[in-house]
Amino acid sequence: MKHNNVFIDNLQMETQTVFTENGNINIYPCSFEMGRHIVRGSDQASQKGRMVTDDNGTSRFTPYAKDSGSRYTQLFRTAHGEVKETRDSVIFQLRFHKRLGKALIEALYNEETSEQAAFIKTRRTETQW
Repeated sequence: MKHNNVFIDNLQMETQTVFTENGNINIYPCSFEMGRHIVRGSDQASQKGRMVTDDNGTSRFTPYAKDSGSRYTQLFRTAHGEVKETRDSVIFQLRFHKRLGKALIEALYNEETSEQAAFIKTRRTETQW
């Protein structure tokens, strides 16, 4: 997995952390930490990742690997959907614009779920997705 260096070094910083009811977490450096430049090559870093917070407030952020490719492998497409897989799951997805209206969406849903079912039947019985 490829990780780019986001910060100039491994460092520790005293902070105040605010946990809000809606899930936002805001982290502010303490006043005596102000003036430090910690982001490599920029004034700001934007990271995607996973934040896990324990009941006692201990939190860990793990960035996702960059440019590691898609986590999905497309197996089959319909006009409004697809069948795709991850390492652990097979995902059946359909999306219809609301402007199509209920009757057309219902007809397309029935047609495309039949197409997806036909795709499943083409797979060997012993398929290890």
